[in-house]
Amino acid sequence: MSEVESNTNVIENTTTSSQLDVIVRTAMKAIASEIAKNPRCLRDIEWRDLERVMREVFELLGFTTELTRSGKDGGFDIRLESKEHGETHVFLVEIKHWLASGKKPGSNVLSSLVDVVAKVGGKTKGILLSSSGFTRDILNGRTEIEQHTVRIAGRNKIVSLCQNYLESVEGVWTPTTSLSEMLLEGSD
Repeated sequence: MSEVESNTNVIENTTTSSQLDVIVRTAMKAIASEIAKNPRCLRDIEWRDLERVMREVFELLGFTTELTRSGKDGGFDIRLESKEHGETHVFLVEIKHWLASGKKPGSNVLSSLVDVVAKVGGKTKGILLSSSGFTRDILNGRTEIEQHTVRIAGRNKIVSLCQNYLESVEGVWTPTTSLSEMLLEGSD
């Protein structure tokens, strides 16, 4: 194979990958709209797809997003960044979608995210989103620092963000607060 043929194959593979990415991202946007209209459909979504859906939601709402690789994500699923009043805000988002199993994340999941946020340092914050709610012990023993470092929010927050997404797509929603405040609103 000549160098030109080899380079053409690389370009074709990259183009195919880009085309597939567009298809997947378009599908995730449609799923976000469906969640906004019918929150019960959350039960039919795979965990990785919910991560992809939320990436699209956050991006349309104004965040710069980075979706981590499946499985070995380093303790978070999506990195969000926003610039507000000349200041950069970074959030590490961990999403637990365990509706099918009935499991709920507990203090061990929260502690892991607190550790990851602490390692990143600076003004980075974390948010733990769970479609299945949380165990009762998740808030027990949380220190003041942990409460300011990592927030938790459940199914209602996921649905609310998807509704904001849909309203924004339809041109009937504009944020009345900063992105950071909007993200943390309704969280513990």
